[in-house]
Amino acid sequence: MMHSDIKSRPAYQALAPDLAGSRHLLVIEGDALPPGRLATLSNIFAPVADSLHTWLTGAPTTDSIAGKLWQLGGVEDVLDTLACATRGYGMGDRLYVLGTEPFLWSVATAAALIGFGPGQLQLEHAGSLRRRVWCTHCHATTENVTTGIVACGGCGRHLLVRDHFSRRLGAFMGVMVDAEAPGEIPAIEEVFA
Repeated sequence: MMHSDIKSRPAYQALAPDLAGSRHLLVIEGDALPPGRLATLSNIFAPVADSLHTWLTGAPTTDSIAGKLWQLGGVEDVLDTLACATRGYGMGDRLYVLGTEPFLWSVATAAALIGFGPGQLQLEHAGSLRRRVWCTHCHATTENVTTGIVACGGCGRHLLVRDHFSRRLGAFMGVMVDAEAPGEIPAIEEVFA
């Protein structure tokens, strides 16, 4: 479980089926899946296997999981599939997502647009700590950030990657690192590998 003293920073917990749910959708970023985790998830979700639908991105797997398993190419395929699969969704549907933070929040944002409420969604972080960073100056996002300072993909400013997280944007805030002393850029170090 990740936690922080920053109140906006999401806290993640291990996935567990909500037995009050009627349909269960499990979305897994395959590249972030630790060894043996799929088998563990299969055991955890066994009580809801009859109503479990699992989508796994990344490399094909020969591993099995309780319920039905669909292999998808990437997060874009997940978002398209989620939109189609939930056309008749109801309050009893539950969505469980496992992956890196950018993946989690891409799926969570799409789920919110479809109508999933916070009580219907569980998120578990796995894999890299890389971040999606939103520039507070030009409003562009920069993906897969592993350093504490990053050049904005939109305006090119050097941004300090803050721990403040926006659930609405699914991104961490980036503020101009040399605003008070133009040109003075601290050393850029890997901190979110």
